[in-house]
This record gives sequence, structure tokens and C-alpha cells, in this order.
Amino acid sequence: MIWTKVAAGIVIRDGLVLAVKRPEGKALAGFWEFPGGKAEPDEPVDKALVRELNEELGIIPVDFRLWTLVKKKYGHINAHVHFYLIYRFEGIISPLENQEIAWIDPGKASGAEFLKADREILKKVDLSHE
Repeated sequence: MIWTKVAAGIVIRDGLVLAVKRPEGKALAGFWEFPGGKAEPDEPVDKALVRELNEELGIIPVDFRLWTLVKKKYGHINAHVHFYLIYRFEGIISPLENQEIAWIDPGKASGAEFLKADREILKKVDLSHE
């Protein structure tokens, strides 16, 4: 089985985390997720995180660390998701792919609207180091 490396950024601010809604036209449109995307072949996952967040939101993570890994199977991809906690970034968050964005309290969010991999992360996010 082939697993695709995916970078996901948990952007932390004031006790909240940034969530983005997958736009129409993309696989799994309408679901919320932590921003990020697939690593290119031979691209380190941390570099993919920086590239994807810049492409999707116009920000560059500058203080972040790998937090946990999750493997989930979706109809179109077997995702090996690398979740990074992002404590500081440069730039202004802008929805460059016409996606909805929201700051949420991970402990109070309803996981039903999130992708499977992100759903199980919501209740485990540690905001104590923000």
C-alpha cells in the first residue's frame, strides 16, 4: 500500500486553532481541516508545510514543530498526515484558494464536519505551549 505524505499545520492563536473548509471542486469539498497539503515526491514534509501554507494562506511558518502522525484512508488517497504545531508565522492569513477560514476552540468543536484524520486530532491538541 502506498501512503502519501501530507503536511497539516495547527496554527495557534489566543487559545484557538485555525481551520479551513475545503472549497468546491476539491476532493472532500465542504469538510473542515487543518491547512496544508501533499508533499511532492522527495520533498521533506516540513518544507511541504511551509510551501502549502504560503500557497493557500499567504503565511510562512517560522516557529513550528512536528507534533504527531496519523494514517487515514480516504477514497482517493491513503494519507500519512504529519501534524505540526505552529506557534508563530509571518504574513497575514488570507484565503488564497477561496476557502472559508475560522478560528475555533478545538475542545468545543464538533468533529463531525472535519476530515477523519483531523477529527481525532481536535481533542488532543495541546495549546499549553502557545
